[in-house]
Amino acid sequence: MARLEPLREKSPAEFAQDPYLRDIVERNLEVAAQCVLDISHRLISLAAAPSPRDYYEAILRLGELGALPPEFARRLAPLAGFRNILVHEYLQVDWDKVYKNLQQVDDLARFSDLVRQWLAKHI
Repeated sequence: MARLEPLREKSPAEFAQDPYLRDIVERNLEVAAQCVLDISHRLISLAAAPSPRDYYEAILRLGELGALPPEFARRLAPLAGFRNILVHEYLQVDWDKVYKNLQQVDDLARFSDLVRQWLAKHI
């Protein structure tokens, strides 16, 4: 997140014109999304909750467990699909969606804070 934060200030035009910037943002968002998913699965396991069917449901499950507010979990869950696109369809990346996700990097920081709070209460 720290690497992405200063890049949010780039305009859509700057982002569109700089392939190196796009690559940096794409890779860091991919890693951040994977971290969210890995953490989600770990918390589900720690809570001995039923395994989710997929990554999307894993994030929603955190809302059910109280680790995330349910409305925030619903807002964050599409990150799972975005991660899949970055990993599996890298030749057809929609750079507008990448830029949009870059602008929502605060959600990643909020996720981290909420997970820390949940862990402090449950572990």
